[in-house]
Amino acid sequence: MEATAWGPLTAKMLLYVGALMAVGRGSVAFLDPEWKAGARSVFDTAMPRTVARIGALALMAAPLLLLQLQLDALEMTRADIPVLLADTAWGHGWSQLTMACLLASVALVLPVARTTSLVLLIASLGVAAALGGLGHAAADEQWPIGARVLDAMHVAAMGAWIGGLLTTLLITRVPAFALRDAAWRTFSRTATIMAPVTVLTGVGSGARLLLGMPPAMIVSSDYGFLLLVKTVLVIVVLAIGARQRSRIARGAAPVNRTMWVEIGVATFVLWVTAVLTGTAPPGE
Repeated sequence: MEATAWGPLTAKMLLYVGALMAVGRGSVAFLDPEWKAGARSVFDTAMPRTVARIGALALMAAPLLLLQLQLDALEMTRADIPVLLADTAWGHGWSQLTMACLLASVALVLPVARTTSLVLLIASLGVAAALGGLGHAAADEQWPIGARVLDAMHVAAMGAWIGGLLTTLLITRVPAFALRDAAWRTFSRTATIMAPVTVLTGVGSGARLLLGMPPAMIVSSDYGFLLLVKTVLVIVVLAIGARQRSRIARGAAPVNRTMWVEIGVATFVLWVTAVLTGTAPPGE
């Protein structure tokens, strides 16, 4: 495999992690308004608040890193930034991404309420939509809108699934939180929908790039290898999630240590995805 471009990879990871935290926190808080009376004490305790701030920092740092990488690639200086942003398609896309990231960052650190959760959810979905312009979808001339919609749905669904898992795990560990069973049941319903959406949109994006190519060409390419690794890891996450869902359905609490393993494997999926989006499909 070719050497990894660490700058773009780091920027994408920051965006993915920030987007997942934002979608997860926004969806859990917004979909469960019956927790309103205890929401502030739960979401604004030390660990959930710290994780939200990490997500906000990631969303603020990523666009700045992308901008610097673009300047370096074009051998431009900071004095050229107004021209880059005003006169190029990349600049227009970057501006949209940055506005969504900024709004999501602010909403992430605000005290949780129904209104702020809605703002966070909308902003994080904006980040997901803007992310569609960073991968292979940006170069799709046949289905430009459809490709970006697929990518945006993929990020948003995974955010509600894995980001929601992280958020639910953090708030249910707060000693004062008395609605743990309700929280896990609500997350389980969300994950039951969002996990298949994540898989189907991922399959759709891959099929869009690989349809009609000989299997031998696919499996012998770096892209095919990374896609295989991602597929195996996603299956592992699905298997863990299905086992914990059965525990929740029986009225038992999920095993915290197993949930952290699921989140760890999902984080590796994000890393593979970031590398995959920067790898040319076979035949290119």
